[in-house]
Amino acid sequence: MLAPHLYARISHKRGFTMIELMVALTILAILASLAVPSLRIFFVRNNFANIGNEFSGSLLRARNEAVSKNLCTTMCMSDTVDNATPFCKQSTQDWQVGWIVFLNANCDSNYGKNATTNAVAAQDMILVRRVGNTNYTVMAQNNTRRIDFDARGRAGLSTADRFDINYPSDNNLNTTYGISICFDAIGRTRSVPGQSNCNTY
Repeated sequence: MLAPHLYARISHKRGFTMIELMVALTILAILASLAVPSLRIFFVRNNFANIGNEFSGSLLRARNEAVSKNLCTTMCMSDTVDNATPFCKQSTQDWQVGWIVFLNANCDSNYGKNATTNAVAAQDMILVRRVGNTNYTVMAQNNTRRIDFDARGRAGLSTADRFDINYPSDNNLNTTYGISICFDAIGRTRSVPGQSNCNTY
C-alpha cells in the first residue's frame, strides 16, 4: 500500500480535460483567422517589391554594362528563357514571361529577334531572367518589348514608358500596394505608386 504522501502526489497528476482542449483549439482558430489576411498582404507586398527591384535592377545592369564596356546592350522579353539560344519575344506586353540582357556590339536592332538567324550568342549574354510568379504581371504601357542602350547608356526609346506591376486577381491590392517603374528615354528608372502618372512624381 502506498504511503499517504505518495498517493497525494500521484493523484494530482492529470492531463487536460476535453473542455480545456476545446477552448484552447477555439482560441488558436480565432488567432489564425486574424493572422491569415495579414500574412497574405505581407507576401503580396513583398512580391511587388521583389519584382520591382528585379526589373529595375536588370535595366540598370543593361545600362551600366553599356557604359562600362562602351558598347550597345539590349534588354528584351525572352521568348525561350530555358532554351540554349533565347531570343526576344514580340507578341505580348507582359515582361513577367521573362527577359534577357545581352551585349549588342553592332547596335543592331535586329540582333536577338529570332532563334535561327539572329539568336543571341552565348558570349554576349549578360543576364537571363526566368519566368516569374504567374500571379503577377509587368505590363509595358507603351507596348515596349525591347530596349536598346547605346554606349552612353541612353535608351533607344522615342518616349518614356511606364511598367505596371499588377496582381490581376485583386485590384484592391494593386491600388494599395502596387508599384510602377517609370523609365525615361535617358535610361533612368524610379518607382512610383501603382499606375500613377510618372510626371506627377
